[in-house]
Amino acid sequence: MVHETEPTPPPKPQSWPSVLLRFWLLRAAGPIGVRGAARASALLGIASLVLWVAIDWWQSQPDPHLSAAALPLFAWYGLAVLGLVALLRRQARIHAAGAPVLALVMGLLPVLMLFVTIATMWVDPRWLPGARALIALYTLIYLLRSLRALSGDSQRVAALLGLVYVGAFLWATDTLDVIPDVWNPAETESATNAGPDVEEGGAADAEAILFRQVPQIDAALAPIRRAAGDGPEGFFLGFAGVGEERVFAGEIGLAERVIGTRYGLAQRHVELVNDQRDLEHQPLATVSGLRYALRGIAARMRLDRDILFLSISSHGSADGAIAVSNVQLPLDDLTPDDLAEALRDAGIEWRVIIVSACYSGVFIPALENPRTIVLTAAAADRTSFGCSNDRDLTYFGEAFYRDALPHARSLETAFTTAKAAIDARERREGFTPSNPQAYFGSAITPKLPTLVGAADLAPP
Repeated sequence: MVHETEPTPPPKPQSWPSVLLRFWLLRAAGPIGVRGAARASALLGIASLVLWVAIDWWQSQPDPHLSAAALPLFAWYGLAVLGLVALLRRQARIHAAGAPVLALVMGLLPVLMLFVTIATMWVDPRWLPGARALIALYTLIYLLRSLRALSGDSQRVAALLGLVYVGAFLWATDTLDVIPDVWNPAETESATNAGPDVEEGGAADAEAILFRQVPQIDAALAPIRRAAGDGPEGFFLGFAGVGEERVFAGEIGLAERVIGTRYGLAQRHVELVNDQRDLEHQPLATVSGLRYALRGIAARMRLDRDILFLSISSHGSADGAIAVSNVQLPLDDLTPDDLAEALRDAGIEWRVIIVSACYSGVFIPALENPRTIVLTAAAADRTSFGCSNDRDLTYFGEAFYRDALPHARSLETAFTTAKAAIDARERREGFTPSNPQAYFGSAITPKLPTLVGAADLAPP
């Protein structure tokens, strides 16, 4: 007599809290039901929003201010979530209701938010690529586990496409700066372009000071001597634009020392410095002085092979000019066209130009060519930070001149490292990222390591 066995009932779907917990721990889970998915999605959406606002508030200490204008930017994230849900459903051939897929995507959000915050705030910029790789691996495993539990089949292609989608979304968000900063720190002196007022009666004898600039520049140029060899050599010209804040003079001093050591410049350097504390011992930074100094340096260079390093540190304005001021002297600001014309008149074609100022990205179009490298502390539509009178260096000066360039294998590596460090610092402090820019001419990039006396550093 044959006894028929009753079919084994299908396993009962697990509750959404237990399922999500297993996925967060990257463990496999049993079948997922539709019931409760909509509620889980809503709760996770609220939790993600609260977490974002809390993190933003914390990063904007000590004096956060609410900015309601940023709230509409959350729609960007909502559209991204719906797009990812549609992609996963289509690729994994999940034809059931979309609520379970939405719940799985919403479950990933708060974890990614925490991981990205930790990486941005506490991971050394040199290790950021590794941190990003770990976050990507976590995302991939999460998608593999959750999609398999939902569909019953391996979903490698769907998980990989989901990972690519998330990576592209994060890249686009950062590039377009679609970041809803709900809380912002109170404005500080470092985020403004205005220097301190000069007291009445403190004006120097402008005519006498400006009259002696030519002999002062001549005296600064006098020690510059090119070596007898045929190899390319480097020359340095520094320009500290605003004399009412000492940070710019300090940054140019550091730039001369670091670039001089790294590229073997010896005594081939001149600094034009506006510093209201000392109007006597260095030639002042003026547009006409810059033109004169460039012609003097060019006369000592072999223009077909030598490279000029031009470092500028100052305030910048939204209309594209570098501020030039010193007590109450009548000085003109420096525009991109002024600088391009001065370099062209001097005949200096091989040049590395570093502009540390707000909105300094506007200088790149006027200067770019295959024999030029241009590095700027900010994009053409962004401010940079750290230019207050109580600082020794700007954020860019610290990250590039002090921390990155002395140890980096190349100028490009130094800029990339500095840019990552600046971005992490500004996001940590609640500022809109300055987004430093770079242009590397194809002809000059391989020429830099051939400079006579340049340091040949191994990778850090």
